[in-house]
Amino acid sequence: MRVRAVAVLTLGALALAGCGQAAPQDGGDGAQTGASAASSDGGTVKIATGVDVQTKVLAHLYRQRLQADGVNATVVDVGSSREQIVDALQDGRATMVPDFTGDLYVYARQHETPETPQPSASGSPAASATPVASSDAPRGLLDSLGQFLGITGETGPSDDDVYRALPDVLPRGIRLLDSSGAQRTDRMVVTAVTGAKYSLGDLNSVGTHCGQLSVGMPTGYAASAQGERGLKAYYDCTPRATPEYGSTGELVDALLSDGVQAAVLPSTDPAIEDDGLVALDDPDRLFRPERAVVIGSDSLSDDAAATVNAVSADLTSEDLTTITRLAGGSSPAMTPEKAATYVREQPR
Repeated sequence: MRVRAVAVLTLGALALAGCGQAAPQDGGDGAQTGASAASSDGGTVKIATGVDVQTKVLAHLYRQRLQADGVNATVVDVGSSREQIVDALQDGRATMVPDFTGDLYVYARQHETPETPQPSASGSPAASATPVASSDAPRGLLDSLGQFLGITGETGPSDDDVYRALPDVLPRGIRLLDSSGAQRTDRMVVTAVTGAKYSLGDLNSVGTHCGQLSVGMPTGYAASAQGERGLKAYYDCTPRATPEYGSTGELVDALLSDGVQAAVLPSTDPAIEDDGLVALDDPDRLFRPERAVVIGSDSLSDDAAATVNAVSADLTSEDLTTITRLAGGSSPAMTPEKAATYVREQPR
C-alpha cells in the first residue's frame, strides 16, 4: 500500500456539523497552550489553531504575515473543537481563528443564537437564516444547510449564500472577516476508467448508473444530508452500497482497487491529483460549500484585520492541497510552521 499525504482530521468530521475531538498536537512549532496564551500581552494577536491540519497551518501563515507587517502575533492552542475555540474568542484567550464557511455556519446555527443580527462583512444585509420548518420542503433534508438558510429550490446554497448568512448566526462579539477563494468542498470522485466506462461528467450523469456503483464515504457520512438521502433527493441516485471508511487513505485505496467505484473526498485532497481521479461536478450543489474564512473577536485591530484580509485574498484552493500534502498524515513531511513558510514563499 502506498503512503499518502492525507489530512490528520478523520474523514467522519467532514460529515458532521461539529468538529474533531482530538486536541492539536504541540510539535514544538510555536503554538502556546491555553494557560500561556492567557498570560500573553494584551496587544498580541492570538491565533487559535482551529479544528484540523489545514487550519493549524493557516494559523501559522497568518501569524507570519502579521509579524512581517509589524503586528505582534502568536499561535495558541485552545482546543480543537469549535465550542472550545468560540469560548476562547469570547474570553480573550484567542483573538482570531481560520475556519471554513459551511461547517462553521452549521455549528453556529446549532449552538449559538445571537440576540441581534450583526452586520455582514461587506456591509450589505445578510441573507435570512430563518429555517424552513415545513415537512413539505422539496428536499425534506431536515439537517441540510439549505434548510437552515431557507433555500428550498432546485439547488442547494452557493458559497456566497453561506458567507452572507454567517454574520447573522455568529455569537455576539465575534466578527467575520473577508473570505478567501480557497475552497475544500466535498466532491464525488471516480477513477478515469470508471468515468470513461459510464461517461460520467457530473452528478446528473451518475443517476442512471448509480445502482451499479458502490460509493465509499467517510465514517458517519452515509446517513447525513449529503449522503444517501442527498444523492437520492438531488440526483435520483441510489448507490448499490455506501461503505464507510475511517481515513482518506483507506477510502482512496478502496477506490483504486475497485472495492468501491466512487468516493466522497474533499476537493483539496492530494489523491485527486496524484492518482488521476475525476472529480464530478455538483451542479445542484448537494455538497455544502466550504470556503476558507477567518473569524475574530472585537479586540482584533483594524490594522491586523487588514493584513488578515490580504492573506485571505491571496489564498487558493491549490494552497490547501499543498498544506495537506506537506503537513497531513501520520508522518507529515513538515511541521505546520514550516508548511506555512513554504506556502507563504510561493509566487503569487
